[in-house]
Formats: sequence, structure tokens, C-alpha cells
Amino acid sequence: MLLAVLCLVAVLSFIVISTLEVSLQHAGMQQTRQGMMRARQLAEMGVAVAAHPLIKPGDPALLGKISAIESFKATLSTEEARLNLNHLLTPERLPVLERLFSSWGLSSADAQGIAACLMDWTDADDLKLRPDSAERKEYERLGHPDRPLNRSLASLDEFDLVARSEEVRAARPDWRSFFTLCGNGQLDVNEAAAEVLVAMTGAALTNARQLVHKRNGLDGVPHTADDTPLRSLEEAVTLLGLSEQQGADLMPLLTLHGLTLRIESTGRAGDERCGIVVTILRDDSGVERIAEWREFAVEGRRS
Repeated sequence: MLLAVLCLVAVLSFIVISTLEVSLQHAGMQQTRQGMMRARQLAEMGVAVAAHPLIKPGDPALLGKISAIESFKATLSTEEARLNLNHLLTPERLPVLERLFSSWGLSSADAQGIAACLMDWTDADDLKLRPDSAERKEYERLGHPDRPLNRSLASLDEFDLVARSEEVRAARPDWRSFFTLCGNGQLDVNEAAAEVLVAMTGAALTNARQLVHKRNGLDGVPHTADDTPLRSLEEAVTLLGLSEQQGADLMPLLTLHGLTLRIESTGRAGDERCGIVVTILRDDSGVERIAEWREFAVEGRRS
């Protein structure tokens, strides 16, 4: 009888402990969900502040501290600081892609082959641009009879569907940060990173870094009081060490001020983080519309 009672007590204890563990786990999950919801709200708050027409890059209002554990940080730039991938998929501009891929450690042959795969993805015919690129027959052999789509990329996610794209992802996991599909294809020389400037212009990386250093001022931080933005495209060409003829050829591809606003906002609520990217298009009459609204992973977020 005593043994039966002890067994019953042990079983009841196990049930109670198991129930408690499940309850604690559920409570923890609920707390995490609430934290993420709040972090998302704070990121959206940062977007709202950054989208105000009177807010400029570097404005103190872009850093919002709600409490000791809640805050948001928003940055303003332009989509033209990135390379418009669709605009590069022409015979004249394909060398820009090839230079970029080569700078990521891919061989010259591989860089040309992958760029050709992208070109074949968007052109209307079924003729391979290079022997190592891919058209319909190659995709069929890979089990994808519905590829290529033979049209411009509708989103950067489509890049992953292109043959040999895995080589780019392996060489540069953050490849997406170099590209956009918005804007008119010009590059904003006051916002573009040094690597992007090199890819677009063919300038030496040392010269491109000097341009960025000059642009960002003594503190080396963009969008601060000591910035000295470029005043003319001729100044940019000179700083990049390009010849007069090279500069003349590049002028149509460059701009001092991109017109497509890019907002990146990060919200923090306790241990949780949420990031949001918003792209805003502005037409000639000044009317704005949201072209993209996307959440992104934030480093430092609790797993």
C-alpha cells in the first residue's frame, strides 16, 4: 500500500513539474512575441520620423530613446547608392558586374560567366551569351523547365533562381546590399560605397576610398556635421583619378543626389530587435509612394 502511495506521489510530482515547465516555456515564448511586436512598432516609429520631409540625414530625431530598454535608430540614404541590377544587364554595362564579381574573389572567367547567366535570364532569346552561361536547355537539364523567365528581374529574390548564383552567394553573402531594382540606373557618388564606385567607374580602389574619406569629413562618419559632399561630377571624376574621356563616358551614369529615398530603421525592445527597410519613390510632381517595405534580420537579436 505504501509503495502504491509513493508511486502515485511520484507520478503527480512529475505531472506538476512537467506542467510547470510547459507553462514557463509558454510564458517565455509569449514574452518573446510581445518583445518582437514592440520592437517592430519602434522600427515603424523610426520609419515615420525618417519619412518626414523636414528630416535630413544625420538629424538627431533619427535616434529615438523611449526608455532604458526601448529605442529606435533610423538612417536615410538613397537607393542610387546601390547598383541597379536590371540597368546593368546590357552589353554596354555588363563589365560593371564583371568587375564587381571579380573584386569578390571570383576568377575573371567565372565573373564573366555569371554575368552572362544574368543577361541570359533577362533577354528574350534562347541563345547563350557565353558557353558557360545558361539558357532554357541548361535549366531543363537542371529540372527547371520554366526557366529562365526572359524578362527583367522583378525582385532581388529572383537572383537566387539564376544559374550559378550560388557562386556569388558563397563569395559574398551580403551581395544583396550592393544592388537595387529602383531608380533610373545612375549611381549617387555622395552615398555609394568605395567598392560600388570602383565597379561602376573602373577606378582604383585607393582612389575610391579617398573620395569616400573626403566626402565623410574628418570623423570618417557619413551624415555628420563635418561632411563635405561632392559639389560636381567633375570633382568626383578627378578624385577617382579618371581621364577626361572616361569622365565624359561616365557622366550619364552618375548623379550627385539620388531621388529614391531609402530608410533603414531598427527598433529595440529589451533583448529583441527588428529591422525595416523602406524604399520611397518620388515622381516629377513630388508625389511619393512606397516601392518596398521589408523586414530584415538584425545582428544581436536574441535567438
